[in-house]
Amino acid sequence: MQKRLAVFLFIFVSSLAVVAWGSEQAFVGEVPASDRETQLFRWLVRTTSPEKARMILDDRVPDDGKIRHMYFEAVGPSIEGLRFSSLSLEAAFSDFGPVDEWNDDGPRALSSVLRGYLDASMSDSDLNQFLRGLVVEDDDGRWDSMSVQFLPKGLSARGYYHVSRPVSLRVKVELDGQLDLREGTEIWLDRYQFRINNDDQSSVVAKALQKAQPIVNMKDFVFPVHLNTLELQKGWMHLVTRTAPQPFDGLVYSYRSK
Repeated sequence: MQKRLAVFLFIFVSSLAVVAWGSEQAFVGEVPASDRETQLFRWLVRTTSPEKARMILDDRVPDDGKIRHMYFEAVGPSIEGLRFSSLSLEAAFSDFGPVDEWNDDGPRALSSVLRGYLDASMSDSDLNQFLRGLVVEDDDGRWDSMSVQFLPKGLSARGYYHVSRPVSLRVKVELDGQLDLREGTEIWLDRYQFRINNDDQSSVVAKALQKAQPIVNMKDFVFPVHLNTLELQKGWMHLVTRTAPQPFDGLVYSYRSK
């Protein structure tokens, strides 16, 4: 009888452990930090300000802050003011620094990742919201009032280039072209044509466009992703690595803003 009771208790306790491991901690509006894992999740949520988010870890956060396997997905996150419609990341051996150096808000930074996978979608309306009011300067002038329209085979863009030398001029530029993904980390304007309202400044604008290349450089992106696909549809851009990020069984944390 005692042996049967011991076996029953072992099976019961084991089943509770499995349920606890596979269960999901859900938060609404805010992520209170009760341990290292929720502290990390709160940091990710505050950093990206998503409408919804989910994080999966393969194990508890160790003292050195090096996470062997993690997954993060978000709806409507913003990174440095640029909103994505959706974003998912899978990373191997992410170094968030020793836990005893974290502050109340979580890790100070993500210092390195051995390998990362990315899947991201963005609308041109969100990109234009980011571009509104943005000024990009070079040695000869500056760009402002920029807007972009994604199309199935390319894009259309508009903006103004201010020339400061030899005289001050504001040149309206309209551009049609394609996007080219190079070396897995750079996005270049390719096979483009532009029109301006001052033909005398064609060479100046052509030089400014060349100096703006690549228009996106992800070499310094903290997640060392190597993009494989850049797909454009009407109003949308989709970026994905050769291996798409995938969720897995582990410790699950979810969040929704309201």
